[in-house]
Amino acid sequence: MAQKMADDFDPGRAERFGKKHEDKPWFKNFKLLYDLITDATFRISPGAWVVIAGALAYVIMPIDVVPDFIPGLGWIDDTFVLAATVARLSEEVIRYKTRMKPERRFSKDKGGCLGKA
Repeated sequence: MAQKMADDFDPGRAERFGKKHEDKPWFKNFKLLYDLITDATFRISPGAWVVIAGALAYVIMPIDVVPDFIPGLGWIDDTFVLAATVARLSEEVIRYKTRMKPERRFSKDKGGCLGKA
Protein backbone atom coordinates (compact mmCIF):
# COMPACT_ATOMS: atom_id res chain seq x y z
CA MET A 1 0.00 0.00 0.00
CA ALA A 2 2.79 2.45 0.90
CA GLN A 3 4.52 1.74 -2.42
CA LYS A 4 1.29 2.40 -4.35
CA MET A 5 0.85 5.70 -2.50
CA ALA A 6 4.45 6.64 -3.32
CA ASP A 7 3.95 5.69 -6.97
CA ASP A 8 0.74 7.73 -7.14
CA PHE A 9 2.29 10.84 -5.56
CA ASP A 10 1.86 13.87 -7.80
CA PRO A 11 4.17 16.78 -6.85
CA GLY A 12 2.04 19.25 -8.82
CA ARG A 13 -1.07 18.20 -6.97
CA ALA A 14 0.75 18.47 -3.65
CA GLU A 15 1.90 21.98 -4.58
CA ARG A 16 -1.67 23.01 -5.48
CA PHE A 17 -2.92 21.53 -2.19
CA GLY A 18 -0.35 23.58 -0.28
CA LYS A 19 -1.21 26.82 -2.08
CA LYS A 20 -4.93 26.24 -1.60
CA HIS A 21 -4.71 25.54 2.13
CA GLU A 22 -1.69 27.54 3.36
CA ASP A 23 -3.98 30.08 5.04
CA LYS A 24 -5.89 27.42 7.01
CA PRO A 25 -5.17 27.21 10.77
CA TRP A 26 -4.14 23.54 10.53
CA PHE A 27 -1.68 23.99 7.65
CA LYS A 28 1.34 24.92 9.80
CA ASN A 29 1.08 21.63 11.73
CA PHE A 30 0.37 19.67 8.54
CA LYS A 31 3.51 21.13 6.93
CA LEU A 32 5.55 20.37 10.04
CA LEU A 33 4.45 16.71 10.00
CA TYR A 34 5.07 16.49 6.25
CA ASP A 35 8.59 17.91 6.62
CA LEU A 36 9.30 15.66 9.60
CA ILE A 37 8.35 12.45 7.79
CA THR A 38 9.95 13.33 4.45
CA ASP A 39 13.33 14.37 5.87
CA ALA A 40 15.53 11.38 4.99
CA THR A 41 18.15 12.42 7.56
CA PHE A 42 15.74 12.27 10.51
CA ARG A 43 14.90 8.97 12.24
CA ILE A 44 11.38 8.70 13.65
CA SER A 45 10.45 6.16 16.31
CA PRO A 46 8.00 3.39 15.28
CA GLY A 47 5.38 4.65 17.76
CA ALA A 48 5.58 8.12 16.28
CA TRP A 49 5.02 6.66 12.80
CA VAL A 50 1.74 5.13 13.96
CA VAL A 51 0.51 8.44 15.41
CA ILE A 52 1.56 10.38 12.29
CA ALA A 53 -0.02 7.89 9.90
CA GLY A 54 -3.31 7.98 11.79
CA ALA A 55 -3.41 11.78 11.88
CA LEU A 56 -2.55 12.22 8.21
CA ALA A 57 -5.05 9.57 7.17
CA TYR A 58 -7.76 11.32 9.19
CA VAL A 59 -7.01 14.71 7.65
CA ILE A 60 -6.75 13.39 4.10
CA MET A 61 -9.79 11.09 4.21
CA PRO A 62 -13.03 12.76 3.15
CA ILE A 63 -15.06 11.10 5.92
CA ASP A 64 -14.58 12.99 9.21
CA VAL A 65 -16.47 13.59 12.44
CA VAL A 66 -17.29 17.00 10.96
CA PRO A 67 -17.32 16.66 7.14
CA ASP A 68 -14.91 19.06 5.41
CA PHE A 69 -17.57 20.39 3.05
CA ILE A 70 -19.43 22.16 5.89
CA PRO A 71 -18.37 25.82 5.60
CA GLY A 72 -16.57 27.16 8.64
CA LEU A 73 -16.85 23.95 10.63
CA GLY A 74 -15.37 21.35 8.29
CA TRP A 75 -11.75 21.91 9.25
CA ILE A 76 -12.24 22.21 13.03
CA ASP A 77 -11.81 18.51 13.72
CA ASP A 78 -8.82 18.30 11.34
CA THR A 79 -7.18 21.23 13.15
CA PHE A 80 -7.73 19.49 16.47
CA VAL A 81 -6.31 16.17 15.23
CA LEU A 82 -3.18 17.82 13.83
CA ALA A 83 -2.62 19.93 16.95
CA ALA A 84 -3.10 16.88 19.18
CA THR A 85 -0.68 14.91 17.01
CA VAL A 86 2.01 17.58 17.20
CA ALA A 87 1.49 17.78 20.98
CA ARG A 88 1.68 13.99 21.30
CA LEU A 89 4.87 13.97 19.27
CA SER A 90 6.37 16.99 21.03
CA GLU A 91 9.66 15.22 21.79
CA GLU A 92 10.06 14.17 18.15
CA VAL A 93 9.09 17.67 16.96
CA ILE A 94 11.58 19.37 19.30
CA ARG A 95 14.29 16.94 18.24
CA TYR A 96 13.46 17.60 14.57
CA LYS A 97 13.40 21.39 14.90
CA THR A 98 16.68 21.32 16.82
CA ARG A 99 18.36 19.33 14.05
CA MET A 100 17.05 21.53 11.24
CA LYS A 101 19.56 23.83 9.62
CA PRO A 102 18.83 27.53 10.34
CA GLU A 103 18.36 28.36 6.65
CA ARG A 104 15.74 25.62 6.30
CA ARG A 105 13.96 26.73 9.46
CA PHE A 106 13.31 30.21 8.07
CA SER A 107 13.19 29.69 4.32
CA LYS A 108 9.59 29.91 3.04
CA ASP A 109 10.19 27.44 0.19
CA LYS A 110 11.74 24.86 2.54
CA GLY A 111 9.31 24.83 5.45
CA GLY A 112 9.52 28.43 6.68
CA CYS A 113 6.24 28.06 8.51
CA LEU A 114 7.96 25.87 11.08
CA GLY A 115 9.23 28.78 13.10
CA LYS A 116 12.05 28.71 15.62
CA ALA A 117 13.26 25.54 17.28
